[in-house]
Amino acid sequence: MFSKTIFKQTLTQNWKLWAAFTGLTAIMSAVIIAVYDPKMIQRMMDMVKDMPGIADMMGDRLNETTSLLGMLGESFYSMQGILLPLIFVIMTANTLVASQVDRGSMAYILSTPIQRTKVIRTQALYLITSILCMFLAVTLVGLGTVQIAHNGLWGQAYTADVKAASDTLGVDKEAAANDLTLILNSPDAIKAGARAREIDEDVYTAYLNLKLSEKAYGAAAEVLGLDIHTVSADPTLIKNDEAALKAAAGVMGLEPMMYGAMLNQAIAQKDMATEQAKAMQEKLMAGITAAAAQLNMEPGDLATSMGKIKGDSKAMHAMISASGLPEGMVAGILNQQLAGDEISLDNGINFKLGNYLLLNLGAFLLIFAIASISFLFSCVFNLTKNSLALGAGIPIACLIFQIMAKASGSLDNFKYLSLNTLFDPRAITSGGTFWPQFTALALLGAALYALGVTVFKEKDLPL
Repeated sequence: MFSKTIFKQTLTQNWKLWAAFTGLTAIMSAVIIAVYDPKMIQRMMDMVKDMPGIADMMGDRLNETTSLLGMLGESFYSMQGILLPLIFVIMTANTLVASQVDRGSMAYILSTPIQRTKVIRTQALYLITSILCMFLAVTLVGLGTVQIAHNGLWGQAYTADVKAASDTLGVDKEAAANDLTLILNSPDAIKAGARAREIDEDVYTAYLNLKLSEKAYGAAAEVLGLDIHTVSADPTLIKNDEAALKAAAGVMGLEPMMYGAMLNQAIAQKDMATEQAKAMQEKLMAGITAAAAQLNMEPGDLATSMGKIKGDSKAMHAMISASGLPEGMVAGILNQQLAGDEISLDNGINFKLGNYLLLNLGAFLLIFAIASISFLFSCVFNLTKNSLALGAGIPIACLIFQIMAKASGSLDNFKYLSLNTLFDPRAITSGGTFWPQFTALALLGAALYALGVTVFKEKDLPL
């Protein structure tokens, strides 16, 4: 099937190139993971939203960058994690066959008793193995960085407010994180936590209540054997199960009867008449529109950045006046919105190991397929310049077409000319469809490698 001697010789000749590109790719991945800070990223996104040209160019990708995996998908696995391996496979594929034929060293190899088919299969095996090992190394370095920087694999990562509040309370971080009522019941701890998260104390209090509610639903869901989203969508499931009610009440630091009363109120609010809900929504939109005019913003942009209303007294007054709602109610709505944003920031650091592995699998399959193109033309041509013209030209054109398609909606059709389109990191991180594309990349790559082997086996060589 293949020659161990030639494989070792090829490895010896090319390991430095592999190590350089693998090391650089892994380092870039590690840096992006290590410096990820959801709050900083959110601020950057808010700045980008204020720049219409850039915001229009990024489109929906703005929302994807607020999570660690989303950031990796939209940056590393869309550019650096593809570009560097792309350059490596172009250089290596040409070196393995066409360059050796051009230099005459292939004539020496074929003068040995080793069959031509075994020689070319060995070169193909080295190229595939080098790509596989490259992405295994990148994956392992990434996982190590996630653990060191964010405790993403095991252990517990504590947010800045928990660290600050636990110091104020004189308890360890685990105790504060597991029982947020300790913070809620201490004005000093609330003050310290709010300062650490850089938000108002009333917003922080709302955040803690939301977090507690989330934990309570999680505890009840575990007892019920259901998904937390199912339970939060239908709180009556908790009310109808004594064990679930007790577990959720324990998280909230309440008696089951009192927590049951809270659930009744939440259910009643959820079942509010449609007309009332619609009227409230209309009042809020009128208030947001007035505040947006005061801040010289689009209402849609302001709706996702409600903190700007709280930070501007004139905008706040405009919202209260236009909505016709009491000041306390408006402040409460803003606090809930901002508290929800803080919950989203916490969730942004949540690391899903399965999705991370799928990102690396997808990147490997894309480079596997791209390498097969370079390998095929290295087998077809005897001259390096001809091999690189197509073996490098086509993969680079695919990358350029993908960049053009992302840069402007008017150029979107260019994505159909790019092989890179079959690897969509956003589909993985947002729960889209990606297995058919993965299968296509695997089949295409396998077919082109096989074709390259056949062409080299049957063609005439200048020996």
